[in-house]
Amino acid sequence: MPSRPDASVISSELLDRTGRLPDPLTLNARNIGACPRNVICSRATTPADCLRWSPMKAFFVTSVITLMASQAFAQTPDPMPASTRATATGEANLSTPTGHEVSGGLASYTYREPGNQAISIHAPKFVADYTGTLAVDRTRHWFAQADVRGSVGQATYNGWCSPFLITPDSSSPNGYALDIGDASPCDESGDQDWYLEARGLTGKDLIGEHWGWSPYTGLGLRHLSNGTNGVSGYRTDDYLYLPLGMTARTSVASHGALSLNVEYDLLLHGWQKTRDSELGGGLIPATDTAPAFTLDGFSDISFSQSGGWALRASAKYPVTSRFSVEPYYVHWNVTASPVNSETATFTVNGITVQQQVGAYEPDNSTNEFGVRLGFHF
Repeated sequence: MPSRPDASVISSELLDRTGRLPDPLTLNARNIGACPRNVICSRATTPADCLRWSPMKAFFVTSVITLMASQAFAQTPDPMPASTRATATGEANLSTPTGHEVSGGLASYTYREPGNQAISIHAPKFVADYTGTLAVDRTRHWFAQADVRGSVGQATYNGWCSPFLITPDSSSPNGYALDIGDASPCDESGDQDWYLEARGLTGKDLIGEHWGWSPYTGLGLRHLSNGTNGVSGYRTDDYLYLPLGMTARTSVASHGALSLNVEYDLLLHGWQKTRDSELGGGLIPATDTAPAFTLDGFSDISFSQSGGWALRASAKYPVTSRFSVEPYYVHWNVTASPVNSETATFTVNGITVQQQVGAYEPDNSTNEFGVRLGFHF
C-alpha cells in the first residue's frame, strides 16, 4: 500500500508490495343509384324507383344502422386468447427487462492486506449504476447489456509505517545503503478513494412456469484509485475480468418480479501502479549510528497480477413498476504479484546515490456491502 506522508517514514506495505383492431365496418354503395337527397333506394336504377323519406325517418334509420354496426364491432372476438395473453405477461415478468435503469445508494467498502502487519483501507461510499439492455432476438430470448458502475468516498488507512535509515555499506559511493527501521502502527484519514467499472454482457432468458433463468457472460474492466497525503490517484489498479453470472426471477406482484443474482468473475489480468515520485523527499536527522542524509525521492513502480477472482450477489425487489430496491455484496480476492524494483535516490555527505529497492503487491481482498434504489425507464 502507499507509503505514508512523513519524509522519514514509509508504509511497510510499500516494501511489502508498493389487435390490432379489426378493420372498420364499411357500407357497400355500389347498389345505390342516383337518387334525390334524403332518399334511400333498395336497387336504384332511376329516380322513380326510389322511395322518398322524410328527413326525420332518414335520421331514425341511419341511427339504427349505426347502432347495429357498433354492436357487431363490440362483439368481434379478441384476437389473443386469455391463456395466450397470460403466458405473454408471465414471460415479460420473468425475462430480462429491456430499456434503461439508473440506481444510486450507499455502501461500506473495506480493502485488506493480511499478515503480521495487516493494513486496511475503509470508507462509506456513494454508489451509482447505469444498465442498458437490448433484446437481440426476442423469439429466442437473447439479450445484450452495457453496464457502468462506480463508487466514491473519503477513506481511512489503518496500518504500519517504518522510518527510513541508512546503514554502512562499503560498496556504496557514499558509504551507506538505504534501509528501513522497525514498523509501528499508523493511521491516516481523508484519502480520496473511488472506482469505476464498465462491462459488456450477453445472455439468454430461459423461461419456466414460475421462474425465469438468465445466464450471461461478457467482459469487464475495473479501475480503482487510492489517494494519499493530498496526492490524488497515488495508487491505481486496473482489472480485466471475465464475468459468469446467473439471474433468477419470479413474480411477486403484479408490477414486477423478484430478481436474485449471483456472479463469479475470473481475473484475466491486473495492472497496478504506485506513484512514489509524487511524494517527494526530505531531510532525515542524524542518529547515534548514522549521519543526517537527504532522501531525494523514489521513482514510480508498477506490478502485474494474474491470479484472482470476485464473487457478487444481489436481490432486487420491485417496489413499483419502475422503482426497485437492491441490497448487494461484492468480494474481490487477488493474489500477490512478482517482485519488482524502483529507484531510491538519497544523498549522504554531499554524495548522491541511486539504489534499487524491491517491492511487490501482496495478497489482498475487498468487501463491499451496499443497497441501491433503482429506476427503470
